[in-house]
Amino acid sequence: MAQRRTIPGALAAQAVTTTIPIVFIGAGDPVQVGLVASFNRPGGNVTGVILFSASLEAKKLELLHQLVPKAATIGVLINPSWVHAETQSKDLQAAARTLALQIDIVNASNEGTIDTALVTLAERRINALLALT
Repeated sequence: MAQRRTIPGALAAQAVTTTIPIVFIGAGDPVQVGLVASFNRPGGNVTGVILFSASLEAKKLELLHQLVPKAATIGVLINPSWVHAETQSKDLQAAARTLALQIDIVNASNEGTIDTALVTLAERRINALLALT
């Protein structure tokens, strides 16, 4: 897993210097581990690029809500075997509460379970679908 390799290196570099610029790539969630203060304003001498940001899930839900404002229930398709699935689910539930939306999270991790999940969501009469990694 890339996160296990890059986070320790970036954290070790950060522990050694506060003046030399440090740039990382693919370090999981740099805010959660203390590499940067926030995504928008990393602060300090550390910055980088990540390939995934759990904090974007709430934004995706907000954008879908703006596109389909009359959607009463939004179905969410999540891959439960993905390392960030639990974080995605928690972030989406919090965002749904903030936006006063009802979400219906269904797990799927392969072609067979995706078909079953989509049938389940159709039976539950969702009004929009957010499919995540």
